[in-house]
Amino acid sequence: MKAMILAAGFGTRLRPFTENIPKPLFTISQNPLLDITIRNLQKAGCEAIIVNTHHLHETIESYILSQ
Repeated sequence: MKAMILAAGFGTRLRPFTENIPKPLFTISQNPLLDITIRNLQKAGCEAIIVNTHHLHETIESYILSQ
């Protein structure tokens, strides 16, 4: 199974927080939302996950590559 995470939004309803931190990297219990989503997809059997990014894409890419 393959999945795509849509993480390209500007997070306008969460401004001013999303001016420096993209919404997928907001934390819940010290875990970024993106990490929680990826782990849940893996538990569901996803073998390939694509993350669609735009706003602050460098930050999201750096986070993914550091994991």
